[in-house]
Amino acid sequence: RENLQPHPDNPRKDLGDLTELRESIRENGIMQNLTVVPCGDGLVDSGDYMILIGHRRFAASEGILDELPCVIANKLSKKEQVGIMLEENMQRNDLTIYEQAQSFQLMLDLGETVDTLSEKTGFAKSTIYHRINIAKLDQEYLKELDEDDSFQLTLNDLIELEKIKEQLGNVL
Repeated sequence: RENLQPHPDNPRKDLGDLTELRESIRENGIMQNLTVVPCGDGLVDSGDYMILIGHRRFAASEGILDELPCVIANKLSKKEQVGIMLEENMQRNDLTIYEQAQSFQLMLDLGETVDTLSEKTGFAKSTIYHRINIAKLDQEYLKELDEDDSFQLTLNDLIELEKIKEQLGNVL
């Protein structure tokens, strides 16, 4: 356990409520191996392995298990690592719009294209373009709005904000 740490580029920033998972781990242990990669590429400060798949299981098992079952994936580029984490989380369909937007942008920065992202994730190209544009909006302001319980942003709200920003950009 002490040799593991979360991957710094994990798309999922909020691990959600771990109560049920902690209880399951307490009763049954970990049923599915974590997937890890060796450190050494300068992405993290310490530890021997970074977690690619299993961040929630890792967090939920704290104080319960000292050892976790892991599969080691070797010789993966940063792009491949982020791609694996993105695909794994997209399949669960519980990333926030912001997390999706940031992940898509990171993958583009690492050399992916909208076409390859669409193939890998199953998202329509138009959805990916919308998420990429959302990633360009003022994230601090959007995060504040999203955290306000009296105000709930929808995907349509974000798309409208995206259109307004495009129009303002043409005027300025």
